[in-house]
Amino acid sequence: MFIREGSLIAQPFDVTRLRLTGDPLQLADQMSFGNIFLVTGQAPYSVSETGALAYRSGSGHEPSNGRLLRFDRQGKPLGSLGQLGYYNPKFSPDGKRVAAESLDSQSGTADIWLLDIAEGVPTRFTFTQGLNKFAVWSPDGSRIAFYSNRDGTYKLFQKPSSGAGTEAVLLKLDTSIRVADWSSDGRYIVYYNPDAKGKMHLSVLPQFGDRKPFPFLQTESNEYHATLSQDGRWIAYISDESGRYEVYIQSFPKPGAKWQVTTSGGVQPRWRRDGKELFYVSPDRKLMAVDVKGDSTLQVGAAHALFETHIFGGSNVVQGWRQQYDVAADGQQFLMSVETEGSTPPINIVLNWTAGLKK
Repeated sequence: MFIREGSLIAQPFDVTRLRLTGDPLQLADQMSFGNIFLVTGQAPYSVSETGALAYRSGSGHEPSNGRLLRFDRQGKPLGSLGQLGYYNPKFSPDGKRVAAESLDSQSGTADIWLLDIAEGVPTRFTFTQGLNKFAVWSPDGSRIAFYSNRDGTYKLFQKPSSGAGTEAVLLKLDTSIRVADWSSDGRYIVYYNPDAKGKMHLSVLPQFGDRKPFPFLQTESNEYHATLSQDGRWIAYISDESGRYEVYIQSFPKPGAKWQVTTSGGVQPRWRRDGKELFYVSPDRKLMAVDVKGDSTLQVGAAHALFETHIFGGSNVVQGWRQQYDVAADGQQFLMSVETEGSTPPINIVLNWTAGLKK
């Protein structure tokens, strides 16, 4: 079974010769397969062993359903930013602009856009085919590092945030790259990419010396969503080493001292600029805040909920390709990709769907 031009198709398959046989049969049209399916490769349909078929219907290629909204600490909306379809928002160091990505479900490509907070005007930042994603700002805001799979290769680029000038290749790998953060002193870019088993791990790309990347965490678990403190001494991230995703803090740039921040699940940690507070999203999609104190060692306080986020896609399913919110430097404002009313297409259930194959 597969999707072709917006329709769900079933075609006989010879498991011995490993090839399609017979004629294709259309099971459903107007399939809903928006950006989340294009990027993750997940299918908007499922088939049971008992002959039931479930699929999402809609208008074929749908626009992304996430919308960027600004909130205060009480969850009060402060206005929207841009149109539907922006993900991975990142405030610029001066707080005047936001870098975010927009996915084109018609072509399956993604580009990075810069949005002016005061004017709300979006400016396209990348222009090449493929996926251009995971933008992070340099500490002075003059450059943006991002990932692109153009030309069938996996590269990390940097480009002046003014949009002028050429792109420079920072790193080329054999696997996809997710850029996580850029240290405040400009010396390190943190990224994560999969190993041979598909596990995600954290690595560091120095911006000095020979600029040779080195692994930061290479465990039997997944490590995602890394974020660096402003003083560059600590890195917060999530790991499933306990059996579910929890938020941890370790020393940086060398791992050593380690603290577990959450005990009931958590994803997408983000630091306040002064390093005295860490935010994350709980499994029930609440934005949580944790007080952090210390210099050579840390004291991590108890978490308390700020507000219900309604972030797009939920938080109990880790989506390593997407950061659904960002926090302003003072921790008083949050930018989130949230669900919109009526954004979820309906699910259709067909019982004994194989009966149609005999007609």
